[in-house]
Amino acid sequence: MTSHTTSARIARTTVAALGTGLLLAGCSLPDGLNDRARRTATADATVTEAVTAVRVTQARAGSIEVTPGTGPGVTIRRTVHYGEGAAPTPGQQVAGGVLTFTDGCSADCYVDYRLEVPANATVELESTSGGISVTGVAAAAVTATSGTVRADRIGGPLKVRTTSGDVTATGLSAASADVRSSSGDARLDFAGAPSSVLAETTSGNVTLKVPRAPYRLAVSTTSGDRDITLPDDASAPSSLSAKTTSGDVRISAV
Repeated sequence: MTSHTTSARIARTTVAALGTGLLLAGCSLPDGLNDRARRTATADATVTEAVTAVRVTQARAGSIEVTPGTGPGVTIRRTVHYGEGAAPTPGQQVAGGVLTFTDGCSADCYVDYRLEVPANATVELESTSGGISVTGVAAAAVTATSGTVRADRIGGPLKVRTTSGDVTATGLSAASADVRSSSGDARLDFAGAPSSVLAETTSGNVTLKVPRAPYRLAVSTTSGDRDITLPDDASAPSSLSAKTTSGDVRISAV
């Protein structure tokens, strides 16, 4: 009898713990999504028209991944996450070479995007709560409320704004980069010498790696270490600015 009672208590405890975990998981879903938003559907498409710019805005909790394709058009792979009822129907359109999207979503819905775009295209990406990754495009502007941002081999200007999340950019050949985060680390690695770099975060580390060249340096941290191995040349035409309120600042040659 004792063994049976103990087993029953263990079972009830396990169920209660699992129930608590499910409730917590449901509460953590962004944008009001609840535990009903478990269904998924694919919504892939191919744009054959020539595209020079891509804009993904208001992606909610969805992730965005952009890579270079081989043609003038765009290959679209989408995963729609939704709750009850029929699956939403996302759409897209091209006007003047600019590709934009509609998600067709209600409150309990978001879309993950995987896009193959022309390498000479510029992109503008925006997500409320989801990771953003962009590789091998001509220029990129990224806005994320909460989520990591990764950029690789961006050929032109890079602009990033994030409220909470790390920013990592590598293999940059852009002449300029402007990266600002309220909370998160910012790391920028350049393959080519930039002319203007601004990297700022309120709470987090700032790390810049650039080819050796003359630079004007602006470095600031209220609480943190400074590790600067490049000389400050006040007459240099190129500038590097690395600032944080709470965190370390590091600037070095590649």
